[in-house]
Amino acid sequence: MASKKAIWGSLICGVIIGLGLAYVAAVAVEETGKPEFCMSCHEMKPMAETFEISVHGGNNPQGFAATECTDCHLPHNSIAGYLVMKGISGTRDFLAHIGLIHKVDFKENFNEMQNYVYDSACLKCHKGIRDPEHAIGLSENIKKIHEEFYWKPKNEGQNVSCVECHNDRIMTHFAHPNLLEVLSE
Repeated sequence: MASKKAIWGSLICGVIIGLGLAYVAAVAVEETGKPEFCMSCHEMKPMAETFEISVHGGNNPQGFAATECTDCHLPHNSIAGYLVMKGISGTRDFLAHIGLIHKVDFKENFNEMQNYVYDSACLKCHKGIRDPEHAIGLSENIKKIHEEFYWKPKNEGQNVSCVECHNDRIMTHFAHPNLLEVLSE
């Protein structure tokens, strides 16, 4: 039978190793969501370049910006959903980058933004849209518009998304202004 010292030593070593692995994983998740990491693949450079001049890239009166690509391009409903989708999309992007699967044609898929931007990501930052009664700085008109065209249909089970109205086709300098032109160069 193992001694108490051996059991405690094994338990302490296991906890230390587990915490170390968790820390490395957390740093990896954080670092692989940054624009610098995403831009290291030439396929993503047009997205990064156009994002920098957008409202969400900080080109707004307040200077606020989404700091990571994953702020918009991963779901934020739960940590599990976030990590699963990060793994799936990261693996897909890597396999496409090295040529094992077909690369995403960003020009062709430009109008399919709802497949690449998640409402939970929008609502993470734009909390006032979720709870307009307590929102600061939202006009009554904005509250009514979101209630009528987003929350009411959503609550009725319709498939609506933020990017149906909030996108670079309708709003200039929104997230990736001039992306189609940059991709055509």
